[in-house]
Amino acid sequence: MGDSQNIQRNFWIPVEPPRANYFIDVFLDESRNQIEGKETITFVNQTAKPIDKLALQWGLSRERNLVVSIGGEPVDISKMLAKVEANRPLLLELPESLLPGEEIELVIDFSASIGELRYGIRMLIEWHPRLWWDYPTHDDFEVKLSAPESYIVATSGRLDETSGTYRACGVKQFGIVAGQRLKLLEAMSGDVLVHTLYTERGRVCAQLLLETAVDVIDFYRSEFGFYPQPILSTVPGDDRPMGGFPFATNIVSIHGQEKFDEKPKDFWRWITAHEVGHQYWGEYVMEADNPGWLWIGLGIYADREYSRARGLNEELHQGFFNRYIKGIRDGTDTTVERPLEQLAKINFDHNNIVIHGKGFAIISALESVIGRDAFRRAYQRCLQTLEGRRLGARKFQKVCEEETGQDLEWFFSQWLRTNRYLSYQIAAVEKSHQANCHVTTVRVEQTGNLEMPIPVEACFEDGSHQCALTEPLLRMNELTFESDAPLVEVQLDPEKTLPLIDPPLTPNELEMSQMIQELPWTGSGERAVDVFKKACEYDMKTADSWGKLGLTLYDGEYYEEALEAFRKVVEFEPKSIWGFAARVWQGHLLDLLDRRDEAVEQYRIAQEMEDVGTMRHDQYGLVINQEWVKVRLQTPFQRKMKA
Repeated sequence: MGDSQNIQRNFWIPVEPPRANYFIDVFLDESRNQIEGKETITFVNQTAKPIDKLALQWGLSRERNLVVSIGGEPVDISKMLAKVEANRPLLLELPESLLPGEEIELVIDFSASIGELRYGIRMLIEWHPRLWWDYPTHDDFEVKLSAPESYIVATSGRLDETSGTYRACGVKQFGIVAGQRLKLLEAMSGDVLVHTLYTERGRVCAQLLLETAVDVIDFYRSEFGFYPQPILSTVPGDDRPMGGFPFATNIVSIHGQEKFDEKPKDFWRWITAHEVGHQYWGEYVMEADNPGWLWIGLGIYADREYSRARGLNEELHQGFFNRYIKGIRDGTDTTVERPLEQLAKINFDHNNIVIHGKGFAIISALESVIGRDAFRRAYQRCLQTLEGRRLGARKFQKVCEEETGQDLEWFFSQWLRTNRYLSYQIAAVEKSHQANCHVTTVRVEQTGNLEMPIPVEACFEDGSHQCALTEPLLRMNELTFESDAPLVEVQLDPEKTLPLIDPPLTPNELEMSQMIQELPWTGSGERAVDVFKKACEYDMKTADSWGKLGLTLYDGEYYEEALEAFRKVVEFEPKSIWGFAARVWQGHLLDLLDRRDEAVEQYRIAQEMEDVGTMRHDQYGLVINQEWVKVRLQTPFQRKMKA
């Protein structure tokens, strides 16, 4: 077969990639809008086979350069540069095989454009060449950062005053945030340094975020036994108070701080707890699945525990259920596990409906099924054993099964691999008095197609209460409660931990929503008219569905029918983004029907509404917002007809 030394050796990915050390000296040159640096990457081959090639994540372009040496010898990367494709890693062939147990050192000089400001500040992620293993890993960093003196800086590392470097151990990404207009508050939560970067207009909000972050870290440490890192920074985000995101390990961005008064204090405390929770799930324990519903759901569970302990508004978490439930009512296919090809074609708000809404619903329902103690054991076990590793649904299911001794395939298969939904209702309550005892018989009917036990609580006049579980194999359960006092009320899911759809979907409602979801946004033609007639006949009450139907009718030039569809949107959801857009679309249609006075009236109503955001219609190149309304008040809408 020839000399084995001449066999082409391909790049391969270890099951557990080696943990690398990054020593980086980097200069932020604001005058040239450029970042320049030199990094040394070292790691030991801890696998059982030689490594012949490495891959670097570094999007090469005219504005991004690098020079590499290995073991002190320059590496000619010109041939590989000619082969590298957009958004693909750069392959490096090692001069010699890196044998098991051996260490390698790469020295890389790099430079890149800093890019545009984000939220008015510098937010740098993936700013340096990084070893690529096809999925995130934990690595160790020591970064010396030179930036203009006027800048306030936060990084994923904690500053070592002696060396002047930012150090971070076991982090997924090392981020940098810097800005001239920023100010800094700091406090300690035990041994964790908490930084809050803010603008002057956001000072009041920043103070609350800082106090909350300290409290959240204390709470999570008491709940989970540890906090994963010695530093946390909160930084500004978008100008609208709409949530936040984990920007990098140890850095979370929270939107809308300068508009603090637009949200209640409970919102700001909750969103802080929510984003800090992702430092456990997503950063410390990483996600193995796509889409990443699991790390989102487990993170939301953490902030729900904090919210309950601090008495925050329960509606903050009910909102996650509501988004998912609304998706079901709209006929959306919320199946979680799908082929990548299907995920790429999704055209609804998958992030809010499935990843956040259904993701949290699954975790909350699982706790209800296996019990709080068993769930917390599984939760804690994953945190204790999976530092720097990835957790997926299959592994999490196995952990839960081991903690409970139950086969939970029935639960996970329904929630992850189907579009079934949870709907139960109390069909009847019968009360009687027998031998000095009050007897209450409750009949609970399964009205959805997802089967699981549902908690049922009976409350009595003496303040006592009793709880029982339905049997999921029965469509009609009969539960009996005996008490000393008469019954006051019966509740399903008394702790509000389940996404129960109540009232249940009617076949017509579900059918109509699915029919509208299946309509193409363009080219539906007479089919849209047929669906419109059925929707009117069934008296459909779902605003999103009426909105899409209105757009498909407009596309087919059925203007009168489209006008009626958008009136329905306003009837059922007058103050939402759809309600705003529906007013504007009524104006468009009235303009097209030469009813300008009526059109102007609709535009004026839309102009007086609160700024609920922007709706895009990419099929027509339209962006519907308040600026668009101002133009329409001056100039009638004209349709650009198809060629």
